[in-house]
Amino acid sequence: MNACGNSGWALSAPVILTSLVCLGVLLLARWVMCQRYFPGRESFIVLHLASLWWMIAASLEIAAQGPECKVFWATMAWPGILATPTFWAVFLWQYVNSVRQPLPLRSTLGLAVVPLLIWLMALSNPWHGLFYGAGTAPLSDEAGSPIRYEHGPLFYIAAVYVYLFMTFCMGVVLRAALVSSGVHRRHYLAFVFVTVVPWGANISYVVFGWMLFGFDPTPFSFTFTLVAFAWLIVGVRLFDLLPVARHLLLDALLDPVLVVDTQLRVIDANPAALKLANLQSGWQGRELVNWPILGADLQQLLSQPVEGEQDRLLTLANSARYFEVRIRAIERVTHRGTLVLGKMLYLRDVTQRRLSELKLAEALALSEERLRTITSLHEQLQEQALCDPLTGLYNRRYLDEFFARELALAQRERSPIALALIDLDHFKQLNDEHGHLEGDDVLKGVAQHLLENLRSSDAVFRIGGEEFLLILPRADACEARSRLESICCDLAAHPLPTRGGARYVTLSAGLAMWPEQGLVLDELLQVADAALYQAKHEGRNRVCSLSQ
Repeated sequence: MNACGNSGWALSAPVILTSLVCLGVLLLARWVMCQRYFPGRESFIVLHLASLWWMIAASLEIAAQGPECKVFWATMAWPGILATPTFWAVFLWQYVNSVRQPLPLRSTLGLAVVPLLIWLMALSNPWHGLFYGAGTAPLSDEAGSPIRYEHGPLFYIAAVYVYLFMTFCMGVVLRAALVSSGVHRRHYLAFVFVTVVPWGANISYVVFGWMLFGFDPTPFSFTFTLVAFAWLIVGVRLFDLLPVARHLLLDALLDPVLVVDTQLRVIDANPAALKLANLQSGWQGRELVNWPILGADLQQLLSQPVEGEQDRLLTLANSARYFEVRIRAIERVTHRGTLVLGKMLYLRDVTQRRLSELKLAEALALSEERLRTITSLHEQLQEQALCDPLTGLYNRRYLDEFFARELALAQRERSPIALALIDLDHFKQLNDEHGHLEGDDVLKGVAQHLLENLRSSDAVFRIGGEEFLLILPRADACEARSRLESICCDLAAHPLPTRGGARYVTLSAGLAMWPEQGLVLDELLQVADAALYQAKHEGRNRVCSLSQ
C-alpha cells in the first residue's frame, strides 16, 4: 500500500462502469445466497465473489494516477483472476450433474492453493522480475496513463493454469449441450456464450495485446456476463427449470406423494395419492387424519419420534398394504433463519417386498432352529470323537492338535513343555480280583484326581487302558517333577470310592522335557515311556525322568 501513498485518484467513465458491474455482481451473489435448491449454489457464490475481487482491483487500478499504484492493484487482482475460472469450472460441473452438496472444505482449500502461490509470486515481483519485466511502464508521461506490462515467464504459467480451467469449462458445457435437447440444450449453449465472451477478451489481451480504455478488457467484459445471467434468471427462469421438472416428475410417479403444511393439512397430492385414497375433488386443505384409507395411519406414524430423516414403515390395516414413508421438510431461507413451511411425504409401495420379507424371516427362523439343532449335534459328535466316554478326558485323537498348538506357542515364547506318561500300578490285578466295573470306577476317580490338580493351561489325556498323559506348558523340569510327585503322593494317601468299597491306588510316571529331550511328540513319548519303565523297575509309586 506504500506504492499508493502519494498517488492521486481520478473518477472516470471506465471506473464508473466497472463499479456498476461490481454492484451488479454483488446483488446477483446476494440473490443466489437466498436460493436453497440451486445446484452448485456455493460455487456460484464464490465465483462471483472472486470476480468481484478482480473488478474492484481493476477499478482501483484505473482510478489510480501513479504508475506504481497501478502496478500494485494489478498485482492484487490475481487471486480473483485465478479463482474466477477455477470456481466457474466447479460450478458448471455441479450444475450440469445436478450436484447440490457443497464442495468439501478440504477441496475448496486445495483449489485455493495455486491462486495463492501465484499471487505471492506476483507480490514478490520487485525481487525477481519474473512476473512483470523491466519494460513494464506507463504508455505516456501523463498522470493516470495506462500501464503497458511486459509479461514474464511466471505470468504465462499463470495464464496456462487459467486456460486449462477455461478448456475444462468449455468441455463440460459443450458435452452437456450435445447430449441434451430442447430447453436444456439452449441453457447450456447460453453458458457457452457466457463463458466465451470474458475469456475471449482475456485471450485478446494476453495474446494480441488488445486493450479497452488502455486497460485489460476482461473486467469490462463482465458487463456482458452480468446482463446475460440476469436475462437467463429473469427472462428464461434458468434456476426455476429444475423445480418445474420435479413437479412434472411427481405427477408421473406411480408412488403416492403428499404435501402437508405445519397443521398437517394436505396442500398438494399427486394422482397416485388421490387414487389410493379414492378422492377426486374436495381434498385440498383437508386434514391428513380425515383422508380415507391412509390418513389416520399416516398421521399416527408422523407423531412417533424418530432420529434424522430415516424411512418409516407404514402398515395400512384396512387394505393389508405396506408403504415405506420418506419425510422431507419444506423450508425457506429468510434473513431471520430457516422457516419450515411443511413436509413432503413420499410413500413407496413395498407390499410385495414386505410380504416376501415376512416369508423369508419365517423361513430363516425355521432354518436357524434347524441349524442350532445341527450345530448342537455336531458339537456332541465332536466331543464324543475327541473325549473318552468313560472318564471324560481327551483321547489320543485330540492329542496331536493340542500339542501342535502348545508347541507353536512355546516356540514363540521360548518356554519349556513338560510331558508325563502315567500308568496305574497293578491295575490288571485290581481288575482280576474285583472286576472291571470297580476298575472303571478307579479310572474315573484317577481322572478326576488329575483334573483337580492341574492348571487351566494343562491338559490330561487317556491314551490307553490305564495309561494317562499329562502336558504341562511353561513348566520346567523341577516344577513338573514337584507337581507330579505331589499328585502321586496325594493319590496314594487317599482311597478312591468304588461300588465295591474304597480302593487305594498308586501310579508311576515318566517325565520328558521339550526341547531338551525331544523336538516332536513321538520323541518325547519315547523318552517318557522309558522313564515310566524305569519308575516301575525301581518299585512303582514314583516319578522318574531320564538324565538329560
